[in-house]
Amino acid sequence: NASTGEVNITGSGAGVFNVTYTTNGACPDTSTVSININNCTLPQPIANFSASQTNICEGNCINFIDLSTSSATGGITAWSWTFNGGTPSTSNQQNPTNVCFAAAGTYTISLTVTDANGSDDSTMTAYITVTNCTTPTAGFSISDNEICAGECIDFTDMSTAATSWLWTFNGGSPSTSTDQNPTNICFGTDGVYSIELIASNSFGSDTITDTVTVHPTPIVNAGSNVTITLGNNTILNATGSNGSYSWTPPTWLSCPTCPSTTSTPEETITYTVIVVDSNGCSASDQVTVFIEFENVIWVPNIFSPNGDGSNDILYVRGKGVADLNFFVYDRWGEKVFETTSLDIGWDGKFRGKDMNKAVFVYYLEATFIDGSKVTKKGDVTLIR
Repeated sequence: NASTGEVNITGSGAGVFNVTYTTNGACPDTSTVSININNCTLPQPIANFSASQTNICEGNCINFIDLSTSSATGGITAWSWTFNGGTPSTSNQQNPTNVCFAAAGTYTISLTVTDANGSDDSTMTAYITVTNCTTPTAGFSISDNEICAGECIDFTDMSTAATSWLWTFNGGSPSTSTDQNPTNICFGTDGVYSIELIASNSFGSDTITDTVTVHPTPIVNAGSNVTITLGNNTILNATGSNGSYSWTPPTWLSCPTCPSTTSTPEETITYTVIVVDSNGCSASDQVTVFIEFENVIWVPNIFSPNGDGSNDILYVRGKGVADLNFFVYDRWGEKVFETTSLDIGWDGKFRGKDMNKAVFVYYLEATFIDGSKVTKKGDVTLIR
């Protein structure tokens, strides 16, 4: 049909036909198309293929094998391959070799074969799997490369492409770990210890080592416990490693930052002395100063307020006294003096006038620091 450009080739035999269409008029043109008519009564070829590998690493290459079949005389005469993601991307060889895949992913491969009876194609979707096969590079960091004996540290994995980890901590506890980032690895003995990490994945492994220096714990001895009576003092003398010393608490100490210091405590106290050496390692020890209360109180039985500077004042004497009430009476029972302090005594006067020499009576009530109480009474003679 020349007006529509339709060609009816029904009834034509098998073969290749060239059809030419020409238009006339002001702008004449001619176009030719080839039409391949198969003899469908003859068996067609069957396309099929395989690959030397279907799972490879990035950058690797594989070979393809044509497995197609044909019953036509002369067999298969043409092959057309398409390699999605591959280099080269196409081929007309029967068995293409060295087709390479640069990027990870899954790729579809197609093959079309042709013989005298016709053509057939085979497409295998996601047939080739390409994987990033990078082997790991081991690396790690340590929270502290220099520690003191008895301390613990943490490790941080810095490896690339690793999927499993094997740590070895020489001298440490625990001594091994498969955690990616092990923590609380403790070292009890001084020395220099090797740390090893093996980082692995399915394609290989890598090993790296580092060291940890463990400094010894310094030595300190605060001395033996000591007992003193209230009001006295004692020298605390710490001995041991070179370093800076400090005592806690600093209460009642003459020098809280000296190895040797004087303690004048008012009650039993336990001191802790700490030494820190040049590596920053520390040790401590304790000593207790026990206070023994000497509960003593007495009143002299004579005094002479004559202004000669000797025994002019009547004082209550004692140790460990917390509270005091002291009274002096004349022979008629009149109170001539009283005090609540060991530091305030009687000068022999009453209402501002000197008392005559005589025998007086005293009475006292006292409470000691340890809570015990005592009462006493007796005579005291005033002489001139």
